[in-house]
Amino acid sequence: MPEYRITINDRTYTVDLGRILDDTVDVTLDGRTYQVKVEAPMRKTSKTPVINRHRQVHNAAEVPNRTSPPGISLEPGDVIAPLPGLILKILVNEGDSVSKGQPVAIMEAMKMENEIESPLSGTVGGILASEGDSILENAVIMKIGG
Repeated sequence: MPEYRITINDRTYTVDLGRILDDTVDVTLDGRTYQVKVEAPMRKTSKTPVINRHRQVHNAAEVPNRTSPPGISLEPGDVIAPLPGLILKILVNEGDSVSKGQPVAIMEAMKMENEIESPLSGTVGGILASEGDSILENAVIMKIGG
């Protein structure tokens, strides 16, 4: 048992702390044992500010399943970059016919080469990225019309 000396109003007491069970402690004071109820100390509030960044969504159907750069609205035939990276090669030209799942570009992202596939069958309507371009995630690389 830990033993402490405490002084109250210029009188010194010997206190032994015993078994602690839930919120009670056995305390021996000058040879007499008491069960003392202990309350948890009040916690100080943190001085570090907490930032809550909640995004309000009024209708789940309005939530986009991917983001795109500002000012660009995505359409079903848009070919987008899955990760930020570098366009290594554009495999098609404007006006070419492509099939759904056909590789249309190769980009390097996270030190790996990735084939970017056409999301649908159609004609390449416009190529917005060039070989050697560094692009951000979800940037539109090209548009495919149905």
